[in-house]
Amino acid sequence: MLTIIGIQGLLISGLYALLAVGFTMIYGVGRVENLAHGAYAMVAAYVFYSASALLGLPQGVAFLVAILAGIGISLATYKGLVRRFSGNAVAIFISTIILALVLQYIIDVIYSPAPRNLLPIIPGVTHVLGTSFSNDLILVMIVSWACLGSLLFFVRRTHIGRAIRALSMDVKGAIASGIDIERANLITWVWAGALAALAGIFFGAYTHLVPGMWVYPLIMAFAIVIVGGLGSIEGSIIAAYIIGMSETAMTMMIAEQLRGVFGMAIMIVILVARPRGLLGKEA
Repeated sequence: MLTIIGIQGLLISGLYALLAVGFTMIYGVGRVENLAHGAYAMVAAYVFYSASALLGLPQGVAFLVAILAGIGISLATYKGLVRRFSGNAVAIFISTIILALVLQYIIDVIYSPAPRNLLPIIPGVTHVLGTSFSNDLILVMIVSWACLGSLLFFVRRTHIGRAIRALSMDVKGAIASGIDIERANLITWVWAGALAALAGIFFGAYTHLVPGMWVYPLIMAFAIVIVGGLGSIEGSIIAAYIIGMSETAMTMMIAEQLRGVFGMAIMIVILVARPRGLLGKEA
């Protein structure tokens, strides 16, 4: 049982990590709480569905189109709302949640509220220790590790990545050292949109598509970044695995209805005991 919980937990945690890292990058660089982040995942999932199931495009092409859609909406949010309301956290907070609701309404009108299922990205299951695991979930784990590894390499080893990291640590110091703030923000929003799009496709394949599917990913992303520490990529990855493993154990050993509850409980405990999160900076 513990082995099964461990494997299932690793698979789910990879999905949660994809959801959370883009959210925390945006906060780290711009101090922006982007409540439209979950909506990028929703839109990308529906774009993938349209491209693959309705238009019959190859899945690789559908993936690319969906990721580009996520990046496009992410950049539009930054240029159309965040940059316009720069310095006004309340306006950004309200405008991004309104954007998410508008996107949900548009999806609702175009596709109807009826649930839709994505065809398996990789059909079939893999048997491990007598238990079957969806090949899609295994793909999530592999893709998430590849993406997160690439992201960590990018922020640690490339010039612009180190600039983004410096900006998240000390905005005034980054500006004084001549870092191009606009370029750093644009690249951060590109990463966030791409990772949210991937998470949306996999989340849709794992569950099903409905116009309100953005809410749960947003809640989980928010819980994860609070636990890991706002602005900390490494903290968000660690928190995603803590919450994913714990949630899997609770749902498999007690009740499926507890999914999501344990993540909220961990967030509350962290807010009380360590408000800055696991790897967050002191205020």
